[in-house]
Amino acid sequence: MAFSAGAASPTGPVRTVSSSTGQFIVRGPSISPVGTNSPGAEAGLIELSPDILAISGERIKQALLRELTLGDLWRGRIHLEISPVLSTNQAPIIVAKPYTDGWQYQMELPRWIEKPKLVRGLVQVLLLEIANRNAGLRSAEVPLWLSEGLAQHLIQSSPVDLILQPPQWNLNRVNISWQMRQGVRRDPLRDAHERLQSHAALTFARLSDALPDPVPEETWKTFQASAQLFVSQLLLLPAGRATLVEMLYELPYYLNWQSAFLNAYRAQFLSLLDVEKWWAVVLVHFTGQDPTQAWSMPVALQKLDETLHPPVLVSTDRKDMPQRAKLSIQQIITDWDYLRQRITLKGVTSQLLVVRFKTPPELLSLVDDYRATIENYLNKRDQAGIARSLPGLPPLRADLLVRDAVKRLNELDGNRAALRATNAPPVNTLAKPAK
Repeated sequence: MAFSAGAASPTGPVRTVSSSTGQFIVRGPSISPVGTNSPGAEAGLIELSPDILAISGERIKQALLRELTLGDLWRGRIHLEISPVLSTNQAPIIVAKPYTDGWQYQMELPRWIEKPKLVRGLVQVLLLEIANRNAGLRSAEVPLWLSEGLAQHLIQSSPVDLILQPPQWNLNRVNISWQMRQGVRRDPLRDAHERLQSHAALTFARLSDALPDPVPEETWKTFQASAQLFVSQLLLLPAGRATLVEMLYELPYYLNWQSAFLNAYRAQFLSLLDVEKWWAVVLVHFTGQDPTQAWSMPVALQKLDETLHPPVLVSTDRKDMPQRAKLSIQQIITDWDYLRQRITLKGVTSQLLVVRFKTPPELLSLVDDYRATIENYLNKRDQAGIARSLPGLPPLRADLLVRDAVKRLNELDGNRAALRATNAPPVNTLAKPAK
């Protein structure tokens, strides 16, 4: 470590420290004297100092590089600022700045912070630095599931402490810390397994969506477990680590991370629907769901019918109050304006994925066909636009998409009716007729 003293502050002298590789430049006040009582210490928080933060940053970087099988070929410096202005345990603030010779990063942290939150912030800024090494003027968009999933993966699987502990005692002017670790390594997915057995894992679509602010604690814990499992399973795919790195490198060249993901994982997934299917199978195996617990065919057909007729509010006249009704997908596609139908159809596709978890094998292809038809219609309609032709005029492309989607859905409804006829509940012939 190399450091230089700076100006004094109300919390102690301010120092600037450079990490061993020179990538981290840390500035902040010195740590409080050993033995100082602080409410943060009792709340599971650690007090940051330039030395602790510089060493911890290098430890996390080395663990991340080992996991991704990358060399330490950093290009952008990361400036870490321990700010007394930020409130205790506030989430780190990360800013990426382009320069003529590349990107540099500034990260502000509070004086007291939880270890997982610190690891999460450092992993996020390190992934950003890796993704932006060949970027132009547009910074990469690192999805939250990736940074959080990798952070949890490193925390649970690292053989050493990622965060350096502050000194606990001072003996003859020597700061001493005591650390103890178990000799038997635990399963890194044990906590995620326990969580996802008692709480339904998030779908891939939910992992991709923005979380509400503030995030409920239970929702956040489920998100962490789902993200950790998702990332760990991606790493187990053929050439999983190399593919994940390829995705990072391609992030700056796409307007959204989904496109970079599909391009990098093109050998495994042709569409986001394929990712959902793969993720559903992963969850079944991981949580130990018994296939015998699937619905019976009559029940599954009933659930499918309810999903394909979502409850909506409709009114026959502008003067009347909207009434709750159940419309078919064909009615929604044909009669509603596109912006309104898109919201409802997105909900239907998500619900179809939930239904798929307990659908018997002989009905899976039909459920997938319904979902693929709706997804295909939405994707093509997004490109065609919302306008449709007026009566008596030649049809526009949107009208042709509506016609094709309705035709395909009618065919699937015919298949569903045939399955319902062959799987009707048996009639009790011994029952006496009612008088």
